[in-house]
Amino acid sequence: MQICRMDYNDVSADGRRLKLHIYGVGTFPVFSGIEPVTNIAECAFIRNAALPVGTYWIVDAPEGSIANRVERFVKDFKNGTDHSEWFGLFNASTMADNVFVNGVDRGSFRLHPLRPNGEGESWGCITFYNIPDFQLVRQSLLARKKIRVPGGKGLMAYGRIDVTGRADYASCKVKK
Repeated sequence: MQICRMDYNDVSADGRRLKLHIYGVGTFPVFSGIEPVTNIAECAFIRNAALPVGTYWIVDAPEGSIANRVERFVKDFKNGTDHSEWFGLFNASTMADNVFVNGVDRGSFRLHPLRPNGEGESWGCITFYNIPDFQLVRQSLLARKKIRVPGGKGLMAYGRIDVTGRADYASCKVKK
């Protein structure tokens, strides 16, 4: 099982880059959430903001309904992306693809890269700036034996990401 860590207190001076530590593999520049709440843990209750602080299991991304699959296919064709390579991030406290943060339901968290042209966004995911970095991490995860998540009702995971930082939601200076 792969152990990973991301700390919102370890953000670049311009606030744009976090470090995702993948033990035994490397440290990679990533970001989480859309502007103006990118990489701000205190604002994680806002829709599409940074991934909330907590522990997340790295799992195969849920495929969703037939309509979701068709929509992903069209987006992949148009943008040159491949959603089938993405991973899901299931919150360890809910064992699901969503979690309530300060009374707001947040979910659909993923581990993925930007588009090949460098564009894209993060709707509360952990998003790699560089596709080669993502591919290296992806290959490392896929090479690991999946483990059964304790209390996960059959949920199988490649690893775990511990997301730390200040989760004082009253300190969020951004209006939602």
